Amino acid sequence: MQNQPYQQQYQQQQQYPVQQQQPQYNPQQQQYQQQQQIQQQVPQQPPQQEVQASSQMMLRFVLQDRDGIRLSWNVWPSSRVEATRLVVPIGTLYTPLKEREGQTTFGYEPQITQISFVSQIDVRSKLWVCPFCLQRNPFPPHYNDISQQNLPAELLGPFTTIEYILNRPSSIPPVFLYVVDTCLEEDELKSLKESLVVSLSLLPPTSLVGLVTFGTMTQLHELGYSDCPKSYVFRGSKEYNAKQIHDMLGFAVKSGQPMRPGQPPASDVSRFLLPVSECEFTLTSILEQLQRDPWPVANDKRSLRSTGVALSVAVGILETAFPNSGARIMLFAGGPCTEGPGIVVGPELREPIRSHNDLDKDLAKYAKKAIKFYESLSKRAADKGHIIDIFAGCLDQVGLMEMKSLATTTNGVMVISDSFTTSMFKQSFLRLFVKDEQSNLLMGFNATFDVQVCICTFEFF
Repeated sequence: MQNQPYQQQYQQQQQYPVQQQQPQYNPQQQQYQQQQQIQQQVPQQPPQQEVQASSQMMLRFVLQDRDGIRLSWNVWPSSRVEATRLVVPIGTLYTPLKEREGQTTFGYEPQITQISFVSQIDVRSKLWVCPFCLQRNPFPPHYNDISQQNLPAELLGPFTTIEYILNRPSSIPPVFLYVVDTCLEEDELKSLKESLVVSLSLLPPTSLVGLVTFGTMTQLHELGYSDCPKSYVFRGSKEYNAKQIHDMLGFAVKSGQPMRPGQPPASDVSRFLLPVSECEFTLTSILEQLQRDPWPVANDKRSLRSTGVALSVAVGILETAFPNSGARIMLFAGGPCTEGPGIVVGPELREPIRSHNDLDKDLAKYAKKAIKFYESLSKRAADKGHIIDIFAGCLDQVGLMEMKSLATTTNGVMVISDSFTTSMFKQSFLRLFVKDEQSNLLMGFNATFDVQVCICTFEFF
């Protein structure tokens, strides 16, 4: 009975609903709504500045993907005032040996000239106009016979980058010098030897190859003596300079008779570096018979590795026999250097290897001296055009922080794996010997850059 008043009120509301108030007419608001509807129907056009910026960005990526060129600026300054306001000077970054789809190679001598497809050419007058200074210049001698229907590839638009294949053979073949650590476990050493044997079959038959092994002592194997294994032994705790190594091996260069770039190696140097086609059987036999370092190692000590001496011997041989020629030194290290020059950590296991805190607080005992030693080796190799690769196979540190200049300065590769038995190491190592369609290795050897600039009196407007 108490709910009857509420029910009656609800029924009255249903019979007589409350009328909603109509919104008042506002002409300004109606005009604004009409403008919004028109703008939604008409597609908006991007600003002109955004269109230009996007086109410049697309042009930059096209140049980089097609030719491997990246410019610091995409617009040339139009006045002298704008040129003085440039914070970064006009320059370019070039990627050599860039793989491109549809690449065309030409089998004649490179045509070094300042003319390009952007230059204005007058075939009748045999003149060309510089696009910067607008100066008219005569054709070079090798372009005197060209016509409008017979233009060389250097003057055609699609060939913005041209690669030549020289018909003349190289005077010195590439050189590969293996530097192998013998302080490894049996299974790791076996796997490493198998990978090295496989790599011999991937090298060009004319390429030269050599072998250096190191443990407590460093051994340089003589491949020219096939009757029995023969090697020269260097003490791992002693630092040898270039002259000492040359004198001990017996091929020191006489004063007044420097070895010229591209000159074939002397007969005494060829005892250690021979073509693969001549020494493949001998080198394979040496690798198969290679044993662990025979020096005993106590339970509380690390294996003695003379990595620094081995690299010194390798760099010393190549800089004397093959200056300014293509060569690679491949280091296979299974642990840190613990003896001789370039030592990273002591042989005692109770002495831990340096940590990041030790490096930050300048408490690393051997770091500065080791870095200085390896930097000197890398500079010697880079000055002669040689490459140093580092392949590390160890769960612990091997001293790559101290040795990083070997790879960075000489443009070598650095591969870090847990062990030489892993597929990552094997695939990464064999990938270096990938060849192109003409059976050429996809790697560069002692490449030189000749940059020819158009020297003209260009004045800004």
